[in-house]
Amino acid sequence: MKKRGIIEVHFNWIFILIAGALILIFFFSLINKQKEVSELKASSTIATNLHSILTGAEVSTQTVNIIDIPKIEINFGCMDYKVGSVKRNLRSTIIFAPSVIKGGKALTWALDWSLPYRVTNFLYVTDPQLRYIIVTNRQDPGSVLYSKLPDGLNKELINKDDYNKIKNKNNYKVKFIFFGNTNNIPKNIPQALQSMNDKDVTAIFLEDNANLEGYGTITFLRKNNTKWEEEGETAYIKIESLLGSIFIDNIKTYNCLMRKAFRKLNIVTKIYINRSEELENYYSNNLNIECSNVHSDAVNFLELMEQAAYERAKDFPTAAYTNMEAMMDYSKRIGGTQESANNRAQLYSCALIY
Repeated sequence: MKKRGIIEVHFNWIFILIAGALILIFFFSLINKQKEVSELKASSTIATNLHSILTGAEVSTQTVNIIDIPKIEINFGCMDYKVGSVKRNLRSTIIFAPSVIKGGKALTWALDWSLPYRVTNFLYVTDPQLRYIIVTNRQDPGSVLYSKLPDGLNKELINKDDYNKIKNKNNYKVKFIFFGNTNNIPKNIPQALQSMNDKDVTAIFLEDNANLEGYGTITFLRKNNTKWEEEGETAYIKIESLLGSIFIDNIKTYNCLMRKAFRKLNIVTKIYINRSEELENYYSNNLNIECSNVHSDAVNFLELMEQAAYERAKDFPTAAYTNMEAMMDYSKRIGGTQESANNRAQLYSCALIY
């Protein structure tokens, strides 16, 4: 009988332990579920507020804003951005930003991209805690590029001789902009930054004679332990896209954003083609030969621009290396020079091309 009683006592304790464990699991599960719901709700609210901020910043060109944001990781990509587990589609909006912002503040800046008519606004987003270092030899356009970057950005201009003296200032990301020729791309990461995660130290390389306002090539570099490693070569057209490569920390996202930009250029150009075709017919029917010829010339160059934009939207950067000079020429023929179609339209009191 004693043995049976002992067994029953043991069984009761086992039952109590199992029941207690199940109750604890239930409450822990309930707490975790509530936590997930709260985090999802908070992330959704932040994402909605951020969308409003970015929309406002995009239309306010030439304006620099430093805004307070919650200390939560915001991940930017080409097609969307992510706050916690909440994603927001960017659709046709073009935002040049590092892959991660997490400092509690964000800097926004917008410029319009025109060829020669306004195509779209480029929005640049970063964190004042991120560090941007332009390494110059004072014979390259490094100081000019430095002056083009907005006040409020954590930017530095240093001489090449001081490159290896750079100190670690505890920034969670560092971006370098180098000038020179392909034979003198730095090989080593500055010693003070070698302990940083590889993904947090990136660079771009430009030729000494880079035409900042025109077009050219950009080489993206990434940290590989203590060395620089070439990520790939791409292209820019107009300084607004070159500036975008400074804010982006990988070549894949940059190329994707430029394809979006060229798709917009293609669409906008088609609208101007249709407009000039209608005006050409109108002036022709009213025997206004000067204005008819102006819009006829405009249509020719607009069609060339539309085709070039289509090729780049489909296959950037590969298509960018062919006829980039021609694309800038189309832009000048449409508007921007004394002999351009738009200036001739103004001279003859015709409807403008754009």
